[in-house]
Amino acid sequence: MVINRIHFKSWPRDLPHALEYSSHTLYEKLAFTASKFPDRKALIYYKTSLTYESLFKHVGIIGSFLEGVDTINPGDRILLYMQNCPEFIISYYAILGANCVIVPVNPMLKPGEIEHIILDSGAKFVITATELLEKVVESVSRSKVPNIKILVTTYSGNLDKKFNVKLPNEITSNFSNVNLYQWSTILKEPGSELRHARELSDLAIIPYTSGTTGRPKGCEHTYKSVNAVVQAYSKWLPLPDGAKILTTLPLFHVTGMQNSMNVPIFRGDTIILMSRWDVNAALNLIKEHKIQSWRSITTSIIDLISTFNPKSHDLSSLISIGGGGAPMPANAAKKLKTITSLNYIEAYGMTETMAPTHINPPDKPKLGSIGIPIFNVDARIIDVDSGDQLEVNGVGELIVAGPQVFLGYWNNLSATESAFFYIEDKKFLKTGDLGYFDLEGYFFIVDRLKRMINYSGFKVWPAEVESILYDHPDIKEVCIIGIADERSGEKVKALIVPRDNIDEFDLFALEAWCRVRMAKYKIPKIFEIREELPKNGIGKILWRQVI
Repeated sequence: MVINRIHFKSWPRDLPHALEYSSHTLYEKLAFTASKFPDRKALIYYKTSLTYESLFKHVGIIGSFLEGVDTINPGDRILLYMQNCPEFIISYYAILGANCVIVPVNPMLKPGEIEHIILDSGAKFVITATELLEKVVESVSRSKVPNIKILVTTYSGNLDKKFNVKLPNEITSNFSNVNLYQWSTILKEPGSELRHARELSDLAIIPYTSGTTGRPKGCEHTYKSVNAVVQAYSKWLPLPDGAKILTTLPLFHVTGMQNSMNVPIFRGDTIILMSRWDVNAALNLIKEHKIQSWRSITTSIIDLISTFNPKSHDLSSLISIGGGGAPMPANAAKKLKTITSLNYIEAYGMTETMAPTHINPPDKPKLGSIGIPIFNVDARIIDVDSGDQLEVNGVGELIVAGPQVFLGYWNNLSATESAFFYIEDKKFLKTGDLGYFDLEGYFFIVDRLKRMINYSGFKVWPAEVESILYDHPDIKEVCIIGIADERSGEKVKALIVPRDNIDEFDLFALEAWCRVRMAKYKIPKIFEIREELPKNGIGKILWRQVI
């Protein structure tokens, strides 16, 4: 079946409609970039920098260490659990170089959430940092998986500085059966050429996304699906050779991982890396390093334009700015263009697609649209009830097919089967988003078919939050909904029915209870006590009626 071609009339000038993808893996591309630009700065992390030659050397040392661990075999999953830092990038490529599979983990997750990922992925090795080590310890202890090994680093601020990590007694005492390795000690080793040998069909990364059932699911991505996005991004957004890229999005997430790490390394650009979002630091870095490209989320853009002062800040170096995760408000986009003379380039993707399937054409973006399907992507709109294909302006579920679509959910055949839809034997991913396309082939998202809440680009599934809250001894019933928020797009609200014997519900104590058990972005921002919740005839809570 041919690809839906309506969007070709809006296609960027001078770009082919399809791409032939490289047969090289991400690790091989890093090796090529390091050989071509050995002295070019690969990344700058505050006052620290690494050239591509140095980056590749560090990757080789850590990768050689992983190859030498007796419990690690090709194809094994390794948890990568840390903030944005040079060690994240080094570990990422070292895991791939050692023929293993990356399981990136959100550093905001709590031990119970990490425990599930450990058990589900079958990982027996974790790479983390000292400030997260205690959570790793608790997660491993809860999982009861024997002989898990941990490599721990410190955000040193200077990779060339030799440092020693003193581990607290309360941590080491819990690990009589687990080996802890220190990053600084391993870096003293010479390393060796890695035995990297992977096919494009091999698994490379399993990022976890929360699910409607409350259990996070791992998305199986091969070198092929990762490559497709990396090469598409590199072609779609025109940048000069050796561009300066501001990296503020979290690297554990597929959007930051792809457009702010893998794409720059593929191209030989310089990554200006931030661990956490700080609007003043970002403004200073843009000015100091003459940043040319920045991919972000709506809330960060709003922070930037609200803080910008032409007397002290300089954004003139920027030639490309964009992102996704939540719609860009029209007023914010207008102010951004006034300040920078640039259009905000919106895009759309999912963890299941390793980032974008749609991007606005850089030469003619349309505000409010997610853009048009990129290279080799077939996007359709189908009727939710009948599955029939809809034409221009018909609102239905967005489905996509393309080389970046995942294989399926790790260890979850039923979820995999329900994720796909077939049209004449062609396999499409059901996105769960309701939308339409216009006469020029631009796609628009209007609502969600599923109960997902989009909080500042973080995806929150109500069922997951509800399943945790039901463990609270004073909660009889709970319903999680999303409510509109000007800054974050949506925020999480909890409607709670207390148990009958509770006279006065302590909401402050409940919030503190939540902080221990779930990531910050999942914690409800509003708690509301209800006497009852609407239900259907079989007792199912009618969540749409309480919005």
